Amino acid sequence: MKRWMAVLLSLMIFVSVPLMAKMDVSAAPVEVGVTTMSDAAFFNQGWAQMKLTISCGGKVWEKPFSELMGQEMRLYTDPDTGLNSCSFVNIEWADEFLAKVNEELRSPTFVNTAVPEGYCYQFVDGFEAWYLNVVQSQLLTIPVNNINVDLNANTCKVITFAEAEAAAASANAADYVLAGTCTTSFRGSSAARINNIRVAAGNMNGFVLASGSAASLDAIFQPRTSANGYKSAGVYSGGKLVNGIGGGICQVSSTAYNALMNAGVTVTMRYPHSSPVSYLPLGTDAAISSGSKDLQFRNDYLHPIVLETVVEGKNLTVNVYVKASDMNGVTYKLWGKKMSSMSAKTYLTVYVNGVEAEVRDVGSCYYRPLQKDDDED
Repeated sequence: MKRWMAVLLSLMIFVSVPLMAKMDVSAAPVEVGVTTMSDAAFFNQGWAQMKLTISCGGKVWEKPFSELMGQEMRLYTDPDTGLNSCSFVNIEWADEFLAKVNEELRSPTFVNTAVPEGYCYQFVDGFEAWYLNVVQSQLLTIPVNNINVDLNANTCKVITFAEAEAAAASANAADYVLAGTCTTSFRGSSAARINNIRVAAGNMNGFVLASGSAASLDAIFQPRTSANGYKSAGVYSGGKLVNGIGGGICQVSSTAYNALMNAGVTVTMRYPHSSPVSYLPLGTDAAISSGSKDLQFRNDYLHPIVLETVVEGKNLTVNVYVKASDMNGVTYKLWGKKMSSMSAKTYLTVYVNGVEAEVRDVGSCYYRPLQKDDDED
């Protein structure tokens, strides 16, 4: 971070700690090099009772110093000023703490009266480096105090929820991996059915689901109307294949179901078709029908997940991207075991570092030719 940016931020941000003062401890011997905050020879142990806090709109995020006492610190003396200082050897704890705050700031569930409806706070560029510098500069000073930053329009930028989610996904793209994928073919489909697949897939492409949030594919696809770009194509109705608006989007929901399960995403609602489909094995399809059948899922990972759709040639691909640290070497594979011409058992195999660790029973599916049911798109 450039020196002028650090100076500017220090003037802009209100912090409830004293300004940087001359450190009045003995110079750290060169041979000490690296130690921990639990070393009373250099650090006041009163810090163990203090907290790092960030507050905004009545909400407070806390990080107790007691959790950091074992963190390694590098001690050094500034050759220009002769002042003692220190720095964390590992700053992952700070990245995780500040990422959590920034993620909750952009959650629609956090009502912040300081910003207009539909908008949220996000840290200004350089905030993370500045915050860590504030913490480090205080650890060898007296008195010992809680270190608090009160967020405001100077410490944060005001943007829409959608802009915040897009920026977060873009910033973290390098840390994300392809956790789940599935490709199905729509070869032989009518032009209208292919159109509907493209429309539904386009609505899902780039969808970002925040940690702890749930989503409905029926809502993501938007109402199946001509105004939303859908056309009439084959759907199941009353046990017969007839034309209906939005026909074909079940292939998108089924492809997405496999990709989500292969990514370890929690699927909370899923319905099989009344009759077998041609593009996936028995037991791995997912029907969708306005008002009666939906594919719903929840992000139980610590960070947002991102959905991507690719329509190329006669194939539809759905990809699910998850932060690599959330996967932690665990991968998944959804598969179905055909029990008869009209039934199957579905399983999810869990691998740890490429080695099979568990096979989960997802459930059984039963199909009937020409089963009378609600419309299935």
